[in-house]
Amino acid sequence: MKKFLSNKSIIKYAFALVAVACAFIALGLFAVFSQADTNAVVLPSCSKPLPEGYAQSVQPNVLLLLDTSGSMMYLSEKDTSTYGDGSKPYKYGNNVYRYFGRDLDSSNNNPNTAYNYHPNLIYIDESDLTDISQQDRNAYFATTADGRYLYPNDSRMYKLKLVLWEILNDPGLVSGLRLGLATYYQQQNSPPEIPSVGVYYKWPPMDDPYNDKKYAQALSWEGSSSWDRALLRRFFKSTDEPGSIEGIAKWVDGIETSDNSELRAHGATPLAASIFDNKQGHQSHTNQEPYYGDVRDFFTMTDPSDNKKKAITAWCQQNWLIVLTDGADTQTSPHDTSPVTAVKNLYNLKIDVKVGSGNTTKTAEPIRTMVIGLINPTAPNVSTLKNTLNKMADAGDDGNETNNTSHAYFASNVDELMQAFKDIFKQIQSFNSTANAPLVSPPIGGQEGGVYVPNFVPRIERQWNGHLYKYTLDTNGVMSESPLWDAADKLNAKLYSARNVFTVNWKDGNWKLDFKESNASTLAPMLGLTQDQASKFIKWALGSDEWDEVQGSERYKLGDIYHSGLVEIGPPRGSNPHGDYMTFKESNALREKLVYAQANDGMLHAFSVETGEEKWAFIPPNVLAEGRMAGMKQDITVSGNTTTVTWLDKAKSNPRYLLDGTMTAEDVLLSDGKYHTVLLGLLGYAGPGFYALDVTDPNNPKFMWAVENAIYKRNGSELFSNQNTEWYVSYWSLNGSSATRTDTLHKDITDSSDLNYKDLRFTQSTPGIGYVMLDQGQGKPLKTQWVVIMGNGSQMRINDNFSVASVYVTNIENGKLLRVLKVPSMKQIVTPVAILWTGSTRLAKYFYVGDDNGIIHEGDLSSSQPGQWALNDVFDIKSSVGPSYILDCAYINWNKWLFIITGDYEALMKDENVTDYMIAANISLGAKDINSLAKLTSAAGSVSTNSLGWYIEIPKDEYATTPPVYYNGHIFFSTYVKSDDICSVGKSRIYVLNATTGKGAWTGGAKYVELQGVKVSGITISEGRVYAGVTKYPQAQTTIPGDLKVGDSAAAIQNGLLVFDVPPEVASWDSAYPSGVMVPSYWRRWIP
Repeated sequence: MKKFLSNKSIIKYAFALVAVACAFIALGLFAVFSQADTNAVVLPSCSKPLPEGYAQSVQPNVLLLLDTSGSMMYLSEKDTSTYGDGSKPYKYGNNVYRYFGRDLDSSNNNPNTAYNYHPNLIYIDESDLTDISQQDRNAYFATTADGRYLYPNDSRMYKLKLVLWEILNDPGLVSGLRLGLATYYQQQNSPPEIPSVGVYYKWPPMDDPYNDKKYAQALSWEGSSSWDRALLRRFFKSTDEPGSIEGIAKWVDGIETSDNSELRAHGATPLAASIFDNKQGHQSHTNQEPYYGDVRDFFTMTDPSDNKKKAITAWCQQNWLIVLTDGADTQTSPHDTSPVTAVKNLYNLKIDVKVGSGNTTKTAEPIRTMVIGLINPTAPNVSTLKNTLNKMADAGDDGNETNNTSHAYFASNVDELMQAFKDIFKQIQSFNSTANAPLVSPPIGGQEGGVYVPNFVPRIERQWNGHLYKYTLDTNGVMSESPLWDAADKLNAKLYSARNVFTVNWKDGNWKLDFKESNASTLAPMLGLTQDQASKFIKWALGSDEWDEVQGSERYKLGDIYHSGLVEIGPPRGSNPHGDYMTFKESNALREKLVYAQANDGMLHAFSVETGEEKWAFIPPNVLAEGRMAGMKQDITVSGNTTTVTWLDKAKSNPRYLLDGTMTAEDVLLSDGKYHTVLLGLLGYAGPGFYALDVTDPNNPKFMWAVENAIYKRNGSELFSNQNTEWYVSYWSLNGSSATRTDTLHKDITDSSDLNYKDLRFTQSTPGIGYVMLDQGQGKPLKTQWVVIMGNGSQMRINDNFSVASVYVTNIENGKLLRVLKVPSMKQIVTPVAILWTGSTRLAKYFYVGDDNGIIHEGDLSSSQPGQWALNDVFDIKSSVGPSYILDCAYINWNKWLFIITGDYEALMKDENVTDYMIAANISLGAKDINSLAKLTSAAGSVSTNSLGWYIEIPKDEYATTPPVYYNGHIFFSTYVKSDDICSVGKSRIYVLNATTGKGAWTGGAKYVELQGVKVSGITISEGRVYAGVTKYPQAQTTIPGDLKVGDSAAAIQNGLLVFDVPPEVASWDSAYPSGVMVPSYWRRWIP
């Protein structure tokens, strides 16, 4: 259970992902380092900002209106008073006021049962029992087996405080909201006074019909003679601001002091008047404390801390009222209204809000009401109240109380109340995101296929919650309506201690080291932690709730699958005619099919395709090492040359990029003369590193090698200042059953070295895997050598004058270089490596990459001598200084075509003001630059007749969000159009264009269709159907265009997936599927 709230930090996330702040996390509970003080290798731990759209969305206003009437001291299901609310005594001067009440229900007195007790109000301190007789202790308190006295926990107010404390401690529910607190009106007493009327707090809490005030306790807050209003306890404030949640939680923490108020149950139930007072001459008091009036006044008042701000800050802002009451309205006169009418009046209230800096206004979103009734709806004599609360909720969502579009939540115990609040906050927090294309495994050989959709829910100061859904595809290609499984659910159902997670031990012994607490002494120095810290961190990383983040003992386990792709690997299905490959296929014909996913929990997960169960997970050594992974539980501050690292021994954790690059896999021939299935994973946004794993036997994966270019300072904002003494290339490799690590200074690495990764930056160039033919000399036949081809990646706008744009051709077996091809005038290559395949082989003769100045290069690996390999300029995007990092290529009628989308929507490197293009260039016929192509517009009738190709200029407020995907003679891609209005998240355009003419394939020749409030982040096409990964923003309504259909039915978005048929023109394309099509290998598609 959680024991206390952690402080919030001010959230200053950049809207674009350019602001990737890297923070290296070092040793120690609290350590201060000077950058010049150590020669140790340093790996950065990069912080992860909220996705664009999520960070830009206007935070909803949520006002809690809580019942503080005297009946809140009653039992949940009886009108029997406990005469207290189970909170701590209040010591004021020489007086002690006791608010314990009495324990009347023995069924909920086990402190080890979830939701029985408030974390602050379990065992009564011995000091608070002073002067209480043994007789009274035994009469009014429950006890444990060892004789400890327990706080009375039966009143409605105790249960409300318990539930609110738990809800406020769950960032997944309350992060990203502007939360306010109101109650029924009470007046403040200082010093505390015994109320003149009402139901009393008593000590001892005994019934005395002859003298009800005999044992009454003085209160700091009591119901006033001005019953007919509400009291604003805390104005709307973002829960992401420091102290915001504490400002509400203090009212329900069970502790009252002179500077820490506490909710008390005393007064009437002015339900309607607190929401919308319809009385003639209604007055409010919202210009100074205490702020009283009705909910209408609180939503229209000025921020007490900033008189330039209103409660409602934008016209599109969602506004919510959550009402909790335990009884009917007791103050209907003279207001001449009912609670239902009050809710309708509140919904229909018109509030004008300024748009931008001008004088234009728009009507704000209505104030919607949700209702919780603290009653048993099946009990006798509550049918009228139940009906009223249901009508309030029905009117609260659309102003109409008769259309049954909503209902109240009812709770007569803590579990029901907890679920009611969770359901309401989840409805408000309805946002999830995906930044990947779905992985489609088509039905083959009469067997079912599948569609895998990763998405995630961002969280603040906690790890993001990841999901991986699988939908089935029947033999006709029809997708199931609901997921077969969600890997996150399967993983959460598994005990953390039952997981099979391992990493690489490069210190001593066998390379395979189980990532578990019993190995903490070995793992601690590799993690960069003390042994005690490592022990706790390991359990936490596996899913144990070590810092009381949630109820129960286990936390959410699957991290976000953000920029990483997916790989499905089963029985080999390649068409390689090599005899050894046929033997390999036969030997692995029954190999279990797994889907692999990299996540930002630092693990490569292997999930069963059939069940979604995690078979195992692997932590690469360059994720584990030097504090990169431990950075999730460490804070960093930098002042001058001094870096301060703080171990977070509390619930807070930092979302980090850990495994955030793409993956690809291939069946490759190694030096033992056998084929192996090798999976290659990139760290991506996490750092300049990558690794390889042999997954030939899915039950016995084998580490191969890993590389890291250790060049960044601990705070990751820039390079180490002295490259000769502080820059290293770290290399992990396997030697028999042991793993070794070498750290080589840059100054000791020559240009011809096979570890010359000195120019490797953040690994965001998706690699290609193929083979080259090498001369062995002395008349021997050419050798088949499988290689990885990859650009040097992105500088991430970090100040870097040393990088040279490079393409690495790497031996896939050991990670060592065969050749580095350089572009000396450029600094970075982030495009996917687009290999132009010939036939069904994986012979890599020609590939294409783009640099950061709009030049497309053709790599020529046709020679058997690596020294003769070359990188040649083949196309120049004139008038653009921006990068081209979305690239594809294909043979069409045996001509080489390049498909290029310039732009930088992830803000990796360029100025936002440059012009971007979609380009189709026939380089076989001599297309050399953009000026040789036909310029088209986005209009339907704009078509090219130029055999060299065509291009379309992309407007400055529009940018590509997916690579171009070639299918049946057409190019598919998506863009996103930003909006200048803070209340609009923009729209996506899905383009489908004839590859050689640019003609649109949608109805009427249209080049694109639009989806408002949606961002498409990846496209996969299989068997005539498009599978698009999308982020749908909750503040925008989305209408699916009529062109997007599945059969005769309209397409729909669910769990981050949009599925639709290719346009009829594409489906009926009469040419054969062109040979040599290359789609960048974000995942491995096992298609013959």
